[in-house]
Amino acid sequence: MSRLRGLLPGLLLTVVLPLTLVLIVVAIAATTLHQNEMRTMVAQHNQLAAREAAIGLGDRISHRLAALRSIAEAIAFGLSPTTELRSSEQLLSDFDGGVIVVDARGAELAALPQPVVPKVQAALKSLAVPTPGLHLTATGDVLAVAKSTDETILVAGLFSPQALRLPTLANTLRSSPRARVTVIDAVSRRVYDSAGLTTGSNATQIPGAAAALRGESGATFVTDENSLEWVVAYEPLPTVGWGLIVAEPWEDVVNPLLRTSLLTPLALIPAFVIAVGAIVFFARRVISPLQQLDEQAARAGQGDYAALAQPIDGISEVQTLHATLAQMADEIRRYQRSIQSYAAAITRSQEDERSRIARELHDETVQALIALDQRTQMIERIYQRDPQAAAAKLTELRAMTADTIDAVRRVIRNLRPIYLEDLGLAPAIEMLTQSIDDPGGLSATVMVAGEIRRLSPERELALYRIVQEALNNVVKHAQAQHVHVKLTYGDQLTVFIRDDGRGFEMPERMDALSDQGHFGLIGLRERAELITAHLTMQSTLGVGTTIELQLPV
Repeated sequence: MSRLRGLLPGLLLTVVLPLTLVLIVVAIAATTLHQNEMRTMVAQHNQLAAREAAIGLGDRISHRLAALRSIAEAIAFGLSPTTELRSSEQLLSDFDGGVIVVDARGAELAALPQPVVPKVQAALKSLAVPTPGLHLTATGDVLAVAKSTDETILVAGLFSPQALRLPTLANTLRSSPRARVTVIDAVSRRVYDSAGLTTGSNATQIPGAAAALRGESGATFVTDENSLEWVVAYEPLPTVGWGLIVAEPWEDVVNPLLRTSLLTPLALIPAFVIAVGAIVFFARRVISPLQQLDEQAARAGQGDYAALAQPIDGISEVQTLHATLAQMADEIRRYQRSIQSYAAAITRSQEDERSRIARELHDETVQALIALDQRTQMIERIYQRDPQAAAAKLTELRAMTADTIDAVRRVIRNLRPIYLEDLGLAPAIEMLTQSIDDPGGLSATVMVAGEIRRLSPERELALYRIVQEALNNVVKHAQAQHVHVKLTYGDQLTVFIRDDGRGFEMPERMDALSDQGHFGLIGLRERAELITAHLTMQSTLGVGTTIELQLPV
């Protein structure tokens, strides 16, 4: 289970696989939607084409029937049958099988052409009851019958599918070689079939035939016994009661590229393989080096800084990060050494200060107290013999007592600046500069600008110690003639210390101060960091040193 929690399995499980599945689903959905839209569009297109063809075909058939009725009415009105037919010789282009006129008893009155074509006579005689309308003959032709209103005259005309221009119509509707165009009559018999099926055969099983004869129009998709899908459009010819069916294979309709559109999701497989390859590369060149770097950083965090010295393979960014961490580790080690040296220096300084205080108390204060005790004993002996001489000695005793008190106060002042607590930072620093004891004749000046404000005791003590340490450094090391201290109060308190001493060479890094033995300057920086103050130092050989400290107030 721990392996499933790594970055690589996480990327595979949370990014690559879900993204791939989403792309596959989107591709399939888009392809399916596109296929459905194409099917709808093709069905509508074929239905519209079938409708236009059915309207044209119906008009041509209606025109033929109307022409026969017109001739029947004219002859019934009294016009000569022969004259009427001859005046309508254009009928031969519509009725290529001929036209015949008979009376109510069935006697032939006229025919066109002369002699009359035997096919139309045979077709008329084949009808038991010659009712007006269209009749499909055994030869595959169509017999059109019309009667006059008084039913005294019957006019019949025979025409073939070629005269009705059905082959031309079929070629117009067929968009592929396997497309089929079928015309059926009112009793579901084939009037014409572009596939060459027998005229007059039963067409009941043709998809859409029954719907077309019911007067319905539309389009549907059907699959034959060979699993071939067909798009079928059907339209009625309402004026004559026939139907028109246009069918073509779906695979012939769509573009070959579109037929392969369902294979589009398979194209995502190479993309998935490439993504996995990229992740494997990412794992080997990024994740694995980062894991090594994390392990090295953890060891470095435990104090083993040498762990970061081990090389790591990976992309340049990882190597740069490793180099940066190694550099940081080196800086931390140098800083630790600096802190250790500083701590050792502080310890030595404390011991030196204790030794100095002990010496000062022993050499001055204790000796002064011993001298006071001896003088007191001496005055007691003199007082018994010469009171006036004892009074003179008492004056000397008071002077010695005053000197001892000053010495004790000086020691106390060095240990704890009493002026800082009572008067504040600015007066304490003024008193500090006045108490500078330098045999070289160093002069110190103090300037205070802005409205003086009291700070917290911790901040004032830290600032006082910073100024005190800076002045001690000037006295001990700078060989300066003058030192200037300036305090500026405002949005922030600025402490500025400048001397005209010999200066020193500033290192590039502050942590290198310990290597040069400038522990006092390290102390300044540490105290400034404790009170969140910004400390800057500048020094030039032969010119002097400047220290500036900025503290938000």
